[in-house]
Amino acid sequence: MKSTLFLLLLLSILQLTYSQNASPQEDVPIAITVENPLSFIRANETITLSAEFIKEHFLNVAFTHIQVKDLQTQTFLTTQAMDYNEDGLPEEFIFQTNFAPNEKRSFELSILNKAVVTTSKVAATYLPTEEGMEDFTWENDFIGYRFYGQERALKQGTGIAMDIWCKRVPEILTKKWYAPSQSYHVDTGYGADHYSSGKNQGCGGTGIFANDSIYFSNAFYDQHIIANGPIRTVFDLKFTGWTLDSDLIEIKRVTLDAGHYFNKIESTYTTDIAALGYTHAVGFVQRDDSYTKIEQDLGWLASWESLGEGKGNLGTGFITAPEAIVKMDTINNHLVSRMQPKPQTGISYYTGAAWDQFGAIPSKEAWLIYIAQQAECIQNPCVITIKQ
Repeated sequence: MKSTLFLLLLLSILQLTYSQNASPQEDVPIAITVENPLSFIRANETITLSAEFIKEHFLNVAFTHIQVKDLQTQTFLTTQAMDYNEDGLPEEFIFQTNFAPNEKRSFELSILNKAVVTTSKVAATYLPTEEGMEDFTWENDFIGYRFYGQERALKQGTGIAMDIWCKRVPEILTKKWYAPSQSYHVDTGYGADHYSSGKNQGCGGTGIFANDSIYFSNAFYDQHIIANGPIRTVFDLKFTGWTLDSDLIEIKRVTLDAGHYFNKIESTYTTDIAALGYTHAVGFVQRDDSYTKIEQDLGWLASWESLGEGKGNLGTGFITAPEAIVKMDTINNHLVSRMQPKPQTGISYYTGAAWDQFGAIPSKEAWLIYIAQQAECIQNPCVITIKQ
């Protein structure tokens, strides 16, 4: 009898010890802290959690969704699983929140079996319709963008410029703008295509700088949407047709998050253009009245222009790591940032625009502050730690 009681007691102690020391524990929420290391507000900040980070703290390695609870407000936040290689297993999970200067916030993470359905604040759309003419558009709750399709290029002579949609409301507007018998140049209460992007570069279109000139490809010939909300849209476009090298292909991956003005763009080439003496040229069209500011040492440039009577003003801008810049200057009525892609990793940079009639940017001064702060945010991401 004594030996039986001793055995039961020993098993109880071993079980208790295992329960206390076992880590990670399946389905047991974990708490994290996220700190803003900068002395200004970060609105709609996207927080990225790698799948490896989460797997370190949960036994269930096959999960595909997570839930994030804000411990200050006791509310659940919208999350999105990012499966970049599309193998069914996410590499990252993202959510958004706001930070005061130098603020530290706490969150609770738990595993879900399926995604929570919520309204998306972003959308990317390929439009092979009669009205769309093979355009590719993408937008969030602040602003919209477009690359012209091959059919439009053939019929209207458009080029590779990156175009801008001025939005007056946060809803997704692509279907309204491309509706039959609808002119998207007329603002009927939700914004319009007020921006004249021109044929070449518009707001961040690219070319190859060689022999003291910029050479352009044809309009994109292939597209693929990787993610489409609710927080982030990601897609790839392929460009070719340079007179410098007819076999050269550029793959441009574009990422846009809700509540942000800037797109992250990652460009890679099938040929080592640096070995040929070429550079990647990102351009922004300039008008006679354009205000411009170049901060090459800080890795950014900005422009501000009038869109015409009754149409407000528009800011455009560019951000990258300062060491990636070869030169920033003016070429053929464009502000141009020349960059040197690496053979394996390509080049990464940000382009964006803001309309002063809607959103968070009411003036030129506000736009300059926003770009300068975004450049700092990119260089100084929020710090994530496990809360003990």
